[in-house]
Amino acid sequence: MSHEQTGPGLLSIGELAAASGLSPKALRMYAESGLLAPRRVDPFTGYRSYGADQVERARLIAALRGLGMGLARIAVVCDLDADAAAAELRSWWRQEEADVLSRRADVRALAQDLGELPQEDSSMTDSPHTGPPLQVATAIHRGLTRPTQQDAVLRRTLPDGTQLLALADGFGADDDLSSRVLDAFAGALGDDPSADAPAALEAAWAAAEASVPTEGSDGTTLTATLIHAHRLHIAHIGDTRVTLVRGGRIDHLTQDHTRLRSLVEAGRLSADEVAAHPDRAVLNRALAAGAPTAPDLLIRRLDPGDLVVLMTDGLHAAVDPSALAEALTEQSDGLEALADRLVALALDAGGPDNIGVALARV
Repeated sequence: MSHEQTGPGLLSIGELAAASGLSPKALRMYAESGLLAPRRVDPFTGYRSYGADQVERARLIAALRGLGMGLARIAVVCDLDADAAAAELRSWWRQEEADVLSRRADVRALAQDLGELPQEDSSMTDSPHTGPPLQVATAIHRGLTRPTQQDAVLRRTLPDGTQLLALADGFGADDDLSSRVLDAFAGALGDDPSADAPAALEAAWAAAEASVPTEGSDGTTLTATLIHAHRLHIAHIGDTRVTLVRGGRIDHLTQDHTRLRSLVEAGRLSADEVAAHPDRAVLNRALAAGAPTAPDLLIRRLDPGDLVVLMTDGLHAAVDPSALAEALTEQSDGLEALADRLVALALDAGGPDNIGVALARV
């Protein structure tokens, strides 16, 4: 059996990966970019050997990429002494902050202009829902490795006929926080949220936020949907996802609020880098003390036959995307059977986390 061999004082790529907390795939990417060149490459096997002093450089590169810094600027920072590198980092960040400020006014003005445009799509009006009632199903499972259940699922048909589906994925020591947040959210919606769904969601969100501790490390994600009159209203924070399945097409309606995901969306970090990064699952928005807690508020039109899927990361992060897509697009069984199948897929993948799923078919 072949194995990597290194010289005295050198580390194999596997040893460097273990020492730095990065994956071999990430280290290869950094080598190919010229940021972390191996000290030696075996001319026959192609095995790469690194110096022990390159461990800290590998960690620094990953940290700077996690902030969204470009490769050329990282090369400069890595070759400076400590004081100069810190000054370079602060200078880079000042410009990042200035860029955000310069775009803020433009975003507000454009949002206002969009809000004043006439709505010509008659399918987005609040006409009564026609046809058979929604089919709804939910499922929850502790998984195979977590000692407690911190996911919570809520389904409720409100007096005006609006269907509420919501998931919360708690973290910290308070196992019941996610359930309390869902109860607070639902209790503040009122009996007729369809009259002004965005306002109802904002009010319910404030109640949910008020139920979260103002100190400590306990917190939760929260993703809630209201379905009424062929409209889907979403309030979302964290990495629980809402997916829309229309025919054979799958659209991910929400964005994970992780430190690195927004950098991928902006084209500043590759998906491969995120997959190999140690901070890939770290949230930067959640209902938690000290975190930004304002939600994304989204509206989508629904067509007959559409399937709305809410799922915690115990499902979407554990199951192979192709297997998940196959299960969602087949839709041959009823929703209860589909919910059970999705949980089974997560368990077959090792069940590393709590699992929560909610489904609605128009």
